[in-house]
Parts: sequence; structure tokens; C-alpha cells
Amino acid sequence: MNSRYRAVLCPAAELTLLALHTAISIGATLARIAARNWDLATAEHTAEQAAAHLIARAVETTGDPDPHPRYAGIDFTRVPVLGIRAHRRADALIIDVWDTDPTPPNPVSLDEHMAAMVVLARRWATYPAQCGGKVIWAEIAAPPHHPAALATVHPLQPQTCLAVVANADNAAAYGERPA
Repeated sequence: MNSRYRAVLCPAAELTLLALHTAISIGATLARIAARNWDLATAEHTAEQAAAHLIARAVETTGDPDPHPRYAGIDFTRVPVLGIRAHRRADALIIDVWDTDPTPPNPVSLDEHMAAMVVLARRWATYPAQCGGKVIWAEIAAPPHHPAALATVHPLQPQTCLAVVANADNAAAYGERPA
């Protein structure tokens, strides 16, 4: 396999986006589609909202939060990037958002986006990314009546579906070593 691509043993969907306002809807759509495709359709709305809040925070702290930017005036070589990855673990969808700002959210006084995580996610946390910046992740649980909520798979045990993470640089952002 090419060194830019590697196989992982869990379903994952991943995008790297410019840290612009348009990334919010694109990343939220990725989370919604991932939830639906991985039999968590009852959690897709929550996953979409959580991803939108995490990405909005990343755009506000690292990029250009203007909802109507003049693209002609943007130097795209200097716009920071952010990454979103959604992956399935047992009874939940995990949404990771990486950005270039190394400052973690203040747990004492949460901004509006992290306050939303308290409501939307079963749990969330942050850690420094190996390539700089930080990763904030949120675990979106399947509703208790959903069959996935009754799964007996250990949360750290890989699933059987094989997915390809397209960019080794993105893997480094999430603290993984490219193959």
C-alpha cells in the first residue's frame, strides 16, 4: 500500500478543511452521514450538531469566522486548516476535530460551543496533537432504545469494517503513526 494511505480496523470518515465558515456545514454533514451509514441514524441529528459546534469553535479560534468572506481577498496559503474525523466505537460515534490552536478549552468557563458539548455528548475531552494544535473529541451515544446501545463490543476493540485514512499527515494530527 502506498505510504500516503494506510488501513485501519474501524469505520472512519475524515476530512481536512480550510478553517473558514464553510467548514462548519461540511463537517456537520460528514458526521450526520457517518452516523446514518454506521447504523446510528437515531443519533445523526445530535452528531451533526456536535460536529458543527466543534468545528465552529475551531474556525473561531484559528481561522476566518466571517460567514461571508471575500474569497478574492483570502490568501489560501496562509489560511489554517482543521480536520474532522468520525469513527464508530461500539454504541457511539466519536467525533474528533483537530485545529492549529494549542490552547484547550477552559473547563471552568466554557464558551457556547463547549457548553453545547455538555448537553450533546456523553463525554468530551481534549488532548494536544503530536503535530501541534489540539484535538477535541466528543462521544455521541446511541439512544438507549437503539440496538447499538446494547452492543457488547469493548469500546477500544476495533470493529471489523476496514476503512482507509487517506492522508498520513492527518493521521499524525490525531497522534497516530502512518504505516
